[in-house]
Amino acid sequence: MAGEMKAVISCEFITQLAAEIKMHLPEFPSEDYTQSVCGESWKSLELKERLRKGAAILGQLFPCDYAESIEVLKLVAPSYNGLQSLLFPEYVEQFGLGNWDISMDALAFFTPLGSAEFAVRPFIRLDQERMTRQLLLWSESDDMHLRRLASEGCRPRLPWASPLRRFIKNPDPIIPILTQLKSDPEEYVRRSVANNLNDISKDHSARVLELGSQWIGFSIEVEKVVKHGLRTLLKKGHTDALRLFGFGDPKDICIENFRLPGQTISIGTTQAIQFDVVYSGVSPVKVRLEYAIDYRKANGSTSRKVFQAGESFFKHGKSQIERKQSFKQMTTRKHYPGNHAISILVNGCEKAHISFILLPE
Repeated sequence: MAGEMKAVISCEFITQLAAEIKMHLPEFPSEDYTQSVCGESWKSLELKERLRKGAAILGQLFPCDYAESIEVLKLVAPSYNGLQSLLFPEYVEQFGLGNWDISMDALAFFTPLGSAEFAVRPFIRLDQERMTRQLLLWSESDDMHLRRLASEGCRPRLPWASPLRRFIKNPDPIIPILTQLKSDPEEYVRRSVANNLNDISKDHSARVLELGSQWIGFSIEVEKVVKHGLRTLLKKGHTDALRLFGFGDPKDICIENFRLPGQTISIGTTQAIQFDVVYSGVSPVKVRLEYAIDYRKANGSTSRKVFQAGESFFKHGKSQIERKQSFKQMTTRKHYPGNHAISILVNGCEKAHISFILLPE
């Protein structure tokens, strides 16, 4: 997957970009640009390194000042979208910190083509108060891409980006942005709010739980935002997070007949996980069922991954549960032969455990 992604930022793309820039700026040295970017090291560069290099050499070769170069890129950029469009906010990130107003206008222009979520972060580090005000303004925009940028750009732990340590330490400056966007009409935006909340929850669980308790009941959509924002706490069995969504003490619930097809499973197969949920209480109880797999890593240690098996109200008696689990190799998870284990979690509490051996394909 990573190889496919970086392949999008190809020498063909760089050549086309150079040609289009030259159409609007005849003195631009397009051949020098292509040769400089697509040098010997190009094939070894990863996605972000390619974007960084492409933008850096643009800044070196543009025969005009920053303001004029941005106007040229605005003419060129609409020809690109997705990963290729990320080069334009990367250019702003590298060369626009000293031209605030021009850069803000440029990021607003470029972000609908892909996203400027990485490019806003140096501006936050440069002047947190000023950039936070800008993000709050964008959170009120009619453009959903700008509204999402307002949330996604200030995520304390945005993947593929260096963390915003001041927001990790104190997330209060970004809470008004999330509050503004919590009931956004676009799921695209609300999901970003949830991901931002999840980032914050890793360092300030009490603060996110406080927000969640204020937002819950506002609407079904906002409740989904809160639930997705608390997913890390829910998977860890955080008592207050579970109680917020009505998941009570599972003391009257036990797991019976927990079984796999055998004590050995081959890599590359899909297997059934079966167990019975037995509830001895009287009144129906809301239950969050999960199973956790302790995967063996290459160095022999284990890493736990939690999978949701369902949420439901259980009545007195026994309920049979079956879930399918793939042990096929994935780009996001590599399986290693050896000892593994699966545990059943009920409202965050481990109720059953079984070991098995994963065999080579």
